[in-house]
Amino acid sequence: MAVHTGLCHFLLFVISTAGLAAAKTNIWAALSKPALRPNFDDFQPILASALPDTHYTIAQCVFLPSSVNRGSPKSAAGHPSALLTRVEEYRASGWIPSDCKGYAIDHNVKAEDFITFQVQYADCSDPWIMCYHKDSETSMDNIAIQFGRIPIQMREWVKHVVTIPDSTGWAYMDGANTIYMKPSDKMQTTMVHETAHAVDLNGGYNGSVLSGSDVWTSNYALDSHVPDPYSRTDTVEDIAQNTVVAVLNENVPGPNGGSRPSSQIGRCTSTSARNSQYATIITQARNTGRGNSMLVPGQNVACAHRMPNSEPVSLNVLARVFSWGRPDVSLSSHIKAIKAPIRRRGPTNCSLHW
Repeated sequence: MAVHTGLCHFLLFVISTAGLAAAKTNIWAALSKPALRPNFDDFQPILASALPDTHYTIAQCVFLPSSVNRGSPKSAAGHPSALLTRVEEYRASGWIPSDCKGYAIDHNVKAEDFITFQVQYADCSDPWIMCYHKDSETSMDNIAIQFGRIPIQMREWVKHVVTIPDSTGWAYMDGANTIYMKPSDKMQTTMVHETAHAVDLNGGYNGSVLSGSDVWTSNYALDSHVPDPYSRTDTVEDIAQNTVVAVLNENVPGPNGGSRPSSQIGRCTSTSARNSQYATIITQARNTGRGNSMLVPGQNVACAHRMPNSEPVSLNVLARVFSWGRPDVSLSSHIKAIKAPIRRRGPTNCSLHW
């Protein structure tokens, strides 16, 4: 199943008004520059191969209330990914992240049909809480593996990962959550794209919104093309697509010391023009990164800050009233909480299909 190039048009988000106060252009206006490539289909296997798996172990255990010592998770003996990641079940007492309950309402599915997991990766002391609908078209493992390949300094800008079954595959980013409809095991470019929205629109580049900056506007003006037709949607989508290209350039060996500005992957403009768009993202990511680029995994870099989890809500009326078994979803004291955007619910207009 090939992932097509149309990567979701992000419409539902909240970003700081200060981040866009300096923007002189409408970042939601369509772009007029021609596309260099017809799609990103061939990037999927390249990116999935180039980005290393992040180790995780799998266990299913109760997410205990804050007043109870959690202890060690029980082993998931025989599970095919038991040596790679830890996924803990969170739903045993009927609690679910409030954001995930909202997405159930948005997409007309039952909140009770979500299986809520914690996914503990080796490069972060705090797990991600993921909401996996029981009828999702791919396994929780496939979601955890693909998300784990995203470099940690990008990944830490995502709050929850949500999967929901649908008749067609598409995705979007809402606030700091990434939502995948009819999820696939071939969504690596899509996951990078949606994570790129979370980084950009929530101030991941030194606290500023890159899509609303003069830096982006001036460098975009230097190029003759955008990467693909979906990049023409608007500046926000252009940055997300260029981030996919930038991640490839930073992680796929090429003729120029690890980057490929003269290759079909790195060439985001015409043959005679500059590659200022994805080069700007690479520069911003290197300047912002702790010890290495935000776009490059590893190098002993672990998460230092995270989006705080949405508050748990109970599907059990009595538990909701009396807060019985309410799980503790707070971040560790040594992890700095990023100011989380407020989730906005409403209709979407996404065009990511596979």
